[in-house]
Amino acid sequence: MKKMIIALFIMLSLTLSLGQGQAVAASDCLKTLNTGAATTIPVFYEDQAAFYGWSGGVITNDMYYNACGQTVTLKVNYADWNKAREAGKLDGIRYIYKAKDGPIQVRKVAGTQPTDVKIEDFYS
Repeated sequence: MKKMIIALFIMLSLTLSLGQGQAVAASDCLKTLNTGAATTIPVFYEDQAAFYGWSGGVITNDMYYNACGQTVTLKVNYADWNKAREAGKLDGIRYIYKAKDGPIQVRKVAGTQPTDVKIEDFYS
């Protein structure tokens, strides 16, 4: 009798615990992190989140990122990057590009050409 009650309790526990998680909408992935202005660039390059912008405050910055996955930071020789891209070896790769004096751009290589994508589509 005790075994049946324990088995029933375990089955009930499993039944109630499965499927209770909430679905994650794309808008739930977009988050904001407040940092000191002096640490904005190190956080952008060293954190695993996909940062796509910041507010540009003097003392603090709101950094905007997609929290539904992780990224890795690579530094690639520009000539090697262009050679691989022109050969079609980077087809489908998604990346975040920050020019020295330009805005942050979220891109995806389609064939041999970079195209802009929305940050919501960065992980899809």
